[in-house]
Amino acid sequence: MSIGSGETVIIGAGSTGTSIAYSMIRSGIKVNLVDMNGVASGNTGKSSGLVRSHYSNETVARMAKFSHEVLSNFSEIGYSGYTKTGMVYAFPEADIQSEKRNVDMLKRIGVEIGEIRSDRLKSFYDPINTENFDYITFEPESGYADPVATSNSFASRARELGATININKKAKKIKKDGNGTRVYFSDGTERVYDRVVMATNIWTNKLLRDSGVDESDLLPINASRHNVIYLRRPHLYAGPKPVLWDMAQLSYYKMEGDTITAVGSLDPELDKIQTDSEEEIFDEASEEFMEKYLGNISRRLPYMENAEYISTVSGRYDMTPDGEPIIDELFHLGLGDVYVCAGLSGHGFKLSPAIGNIVSDMIQGKKSRDCMFDWEIFNRKRFRDGRLIGRNHEDIGTLY
Repeated sequence: MSIGSGETVIIGAGSTGTSIAYSMIRSGIKVNLVDMNGVASGNTGKSSGLVRSHYSNETVARMAKFSHEVLSNFSEIGYSGYTKTGMVYAFPEADIQSEKRNVDMLKRIGVEIGEIRSDRLKSFYDPINTENFDYITFEPESGYADPVATSNSFASRARELGATININKKAKKIKKDGNGTRVYFSDGTERVYDRVVMATNIWTNKLLRDSGVDESDLLPINASRHNVIYLRRPHLYAGPKPVLWDMAQLSYYKMEGDTITAVGSLDPELDKIQTDSEEEIFDEASEEFMEKYLGNISRRLPYMENAEYISTVSGRYDMTPDGEPIIDELFHLGLGDVYVCAGLSGHGFKLSPAIGNIVSDMIQGKKSRDCMFDWEIFNRKRFRDGRLIGRNHEDIGTLY
């Protein structure tokens, strides 16, 4: 009978996997972190890196608040590139009541957020078209960070604390083996571990399928393409500015540094368009996407019509039906002590410190009621049982 190595292997070295590795090694758990390419080489490297506490589910908002505090005070771990800008959330009339409820919840858990008037908005961006901005809230402490630098810092600190890290090592198959779980790698090697944590993003179901899991037992995770357009903004809009969430047009505008603006979508319909997780993706957007979102920012900030196009970055979200992660054990699949943390649905980076904390607690056998976060809501059975995670804003993609 095979005996485990005493280690937990974490498959996937994006912001999720590296944060889990850091949290686990700090808790005294022996860790081996592996990735088929390198640290932050997958969709983490495509993230726009926004960091906020504004979520409309209380558990997720608590996770976001904790993660924001970690990312904005990161020097003991490494470099996160955190830059405080503040965020403006501008809602049309139809969303006023849901956002008021949301603000009440956020204030109750300690998030600094409140309503501002349109004249304050014009002090940030001038000129600006405030049509359909019927209720505006401002979260002054939020901003953005560098997902690649953050992930590398988590990994480096984990290594300093004793974790082993293997890049260019792809996990091909998982199989129960005696008292442990055997992982087969693409380089022909194999090893038995005590536990396996799958932080495998859009590739989760492929690994499960290749491990012999029946189609009916695969997780409800689908790959969804998301593009971000990068522009150099005109001098009139130069200088540090808050991120602007334009709910009326289901768009967001990240003001990066003094001159760069990233334009992305908040349209939940895009989340539902499935793509092949194995298909190579190129950094390009369709003419229709470019026309729509460049038009949106130009209508909102008129002089952005003269912005200089820099590039487009295209990545994929690992979407679940309710837009929230699956953090759970997969013991029922017969693969051994296997855990999954996937289906982050576009929130992975900004929640990564909290997710690392959750998975570490879970693996230590702690009960969620005794821990910082109630991770039970992220269980895999919720989809089968019709208990999807609810929120105050149901119709705005990635604002969940």
